[in-house]
Amino acid sequence: MTPKINILSSNLSELKNAQKLFESEGFDVFAYSSVNEENINSIYKNHPDIILLDLDIGNSDGIELCHQLKKENALNSFIVLFTADNEDYIQIEAFKAGADDYIIKPINPRVLVRRIRALLKRKPLIKQSKPKILSYNSLKIDRDSYLVYNEGASYSLPRKEFEMLYLLINTPQKVFSREEIFQKVWDGKKCENTRIIDVHIRKIREKIGENIINTVKGVGYQLA
Repeated sequence: MTPKINILSSNLSELKNAQKLFESEGFDVFAYSSVNEENINSIYKNHPDIILLDLDIGNSDGIELCHQLKKENALNSFIVLFTADNEDYIQIEAFKAGADDYIIKPINPRVLVRRIRALLKRKPLIKQSKPKILSYNSLKIDRDSYLVYNEGASYSLPRKEFEMLYLLINTPQKVFSREEIFQKVWDGKKCENTRIIDVHIRKIREKIGENIINTVKGVGYQLA
């Protein structure tokens, strides 16, 4: 499988060079020059293996962003902070925030790639768990509180409806058949009547919004 790396840096020259470097090494690369809601949601959707984050990115605090991404547990990604600052106390704060590596620039491109590939070898050791918080566009799901947030409002859903919405937002590009939804939400039980899925989808739409879930005719459902 092609490794996926997301790079965030407001230094456009460094961003372009890093993008070219990792593309030449066979990585699937997404590059961002700023931190905003659209870009963060894009990162959540990409599910990158590595996030290479410039500590000094212009409109954000790299350590705070690292802490946010790690705390929410919404991504199973390694986060590497990349900076010219070699102060010990900053490195300590970076690792306290959950950084998996701290790289001081300038660094030889070949060494950078080796450091990233070394992290990827640890990938199977990461515990695969359901993310506590997922967000997509204006929609946000908090697994700890079992609350759904959309456009500033919060909603408490029954367990089956919550799990169905969580399933859809976890893979927003995928179209799920009714049988797939039932298998995953009802823990593999055999479904005698998949129309029960339609009933739950209708209830979710009534509570949160008609445009939250798309119906794909003849197939099933997908997050809008």
